[in-house]
Amino acid sequence: MKISLFGLALGAMLLASRTLHAQEYKIDVSGQKDAQLVLEDFNGDLPVEGYSGNEIVITAEGLGERPERAKGLTAVYPGGDDNTGIGLNVTKDGGHIVAHCILPFNRDGHYKIKVPSNLRIKINRGCERSAEVNVSNMTNEVDVNNCHDITLKNVTGPLILNTISGDIKVTFTQLAKDKPISIASISGEIDVTMPASAAVNLEMSTISGGMYTDFDLKSNDKDMKKVGGGAVGTKLNGGGVDLKITNVSGNIYLRKG
Repeated sequence: MKISLFGLALGAMLLASRTLHAQEYKIDVSGQKDAQLVLEDFNGDLPVEGYSGNEIVITAEGLGERPERAKGLTAVYPGGDDNTGIGLNVTKDGGHIVAHCILPFNRDGHYKIKVPSNLRIKINRGCERSAEVNVSNMTNEVDVNNCHDITLKNVTGPLILNTISGDIKVTFTQLAKDKPISIASISGEIDVTMPASAAVNLEMSTISGGMYTDFDLKSNDKDMKKVGGGAVGTKLNGGGVDLKITNVSGNIYLRKG
């Protein structure tokens, strides 16, 4: 019991210390039409949340306190110049913003990102840096290339999601109609929930997994096309936006929201 209490106390102290030294970097995107934020090479879990404001707010909670001797000096990282004070190099060209994490791959800044919900988001991470990507409350395009889990909640798309060895879980509030949606994994599970009334041109395929749904997939030639044993194509609710879900060795679950 003493060891357990000590562990809890130590965890609380570490959490308080990390919160105490949280640092923020903000980017104003008000007035920018069709703005896009590109996030590159972030380490660890990456939560991105949409909100109703007009600033990109990046919070770092894992950089620790600077040594007293570093006062007046600039931190140097092998990945480039830190022009934010939180281990990032940010460039802005009109509405195109790129935030490149320059921390070594074995350091985690415990970043949290809030963005205007109508911003376009693109996330690129190599496998040496990859953990879970978690995006919520977005009403514009989300493009993610990751090696591990991708979780999206309360989104509309369009979406381009790719992972190598992770699960993908998506919950749509509704489906945008202007661009197609593509969701792909190599060895994880794909679980998609969308409104029962969603109008889509659906394609699903998996090589060694199964496909499961509570949508009514009609089985006549007019409404459904089968290609081999692991692929189906059909129109739901008369058809609409193109929705393509592909997997190699995992299952696909398509659910009514």
